[in-house]
Amino acid sequence: MDETELLIAEARLGLQTKEFFGSPLGRYILGRAIKSKEEAFEAWISVAPEDVETIRELQFRARLPSLVVAWLNEAINQANHAEATLSEIQEQ
Repeated sequence: MDETELLIAEARLGLQTKEFFGSPLGRYILGRAIKSKEEAFEAWISVAPEDVETIRELQFRARLPSLVVAWLNEAINQANHAEATLSEIQEQ
């Protein structure tokens, strides 16, 4: 796969990711991720300070949704960069 094909693939992936965010399933997943994070914080409030295992688990549950959303946003950002690079290549 040459550079242009790779850039086109990245741009397509970003477009698909944007479409996913706008779809009913994407909105559901995003909403569920936010709710999961909120639930982890709510549970954390009532955990005893010495319950290290539960605190670690809740920290993981609170971070995971943000990580997934960040990965999807990263795909969109890479797509934007790929589109800009493709435009530069076409102008040459």
